[in-house]
This record gives sequence, C-alpha cells and structure tokens, in this order.
Amino acid sequence: MSPNVSLEKDVSLAIALASGKKVQQAADDAGVCRKTVQRKLAKPAFRRKVARLRQQFVGAALGRMADNMAGAADQLVELMTHQDPRLRLRAARTLIVMGLKLRDSVDLNDRIHDVEQELARKNGAGL
Repeated sequence: MSPNVSLEKDVSLAIALASGKKVQQAADDAGVCRKTVQRKLAKPAFRRKVARLRQQFVGAALGRMADNMAGAADQLVELMTHQDPRLRLRAARTLIVMGLKLRDSVDLNDRIHDVEQELARKNGAGL
C-alpha cells in the first residue's frame, strides 16, 4: 500500500475496481486521484487483491442465480400450460435449450475434474 493512501481508501479502491468501475469512477469513489489508481494497478499484489474481490463478487452472484434456478424452471414449466401456443412453444424451447446447456456444462466440469484427478495421481506416483 502506498504510504499516502490509507487502508480504508485502498480497500475502497479495490472494491470499486473489482465491481467493474472505470479508473476515474473508482478514483472518485475512493477519494484518490487517477494517478494513484494507475500507480496501484501497476503493482501485482494490488491487482491480485482486485481479482480476488471480483471472484468473490462473481461467486456470490452465481450462488444467488443457482438458488433461483429451480424457481425459474418451475415458471417455465408453468408457462408450458399457458393458453397461447406460441408462449408454450417458447417455454418448451427454452427448457430444452437450457437443459442441454446445463447438462453439457455439468458433463464438461465432471470430465475436467476426472482429468485433474488423473494428473494428480500420475504426478503423485512420479514423486
């Protein structure tokens, strides 16, 4: 941390940047000048702090989305009984497309996990 930037301003700046604000907006939010932001971003440790915060924000958003996916699916299923046949068709298409994407994502994640385990096993056996 720069000696002339308080810990509070440093954290505020990192949060502003992690949340996607532009350099000038982040500087204004943290109460520092644009040059200070650029100097901080030149430091790998500060960039890692911003990246960790951004990961936490994304993780929290994904958690909220996952919590509500079942409700969204229920709404689509309910729309499949709607009086308007065009709406029923759109709901059915959405369910199929999203279901296939979810299945592919889970399948890919499982396969990556299996490959990582195999690599770890081979690296452990080679030690």
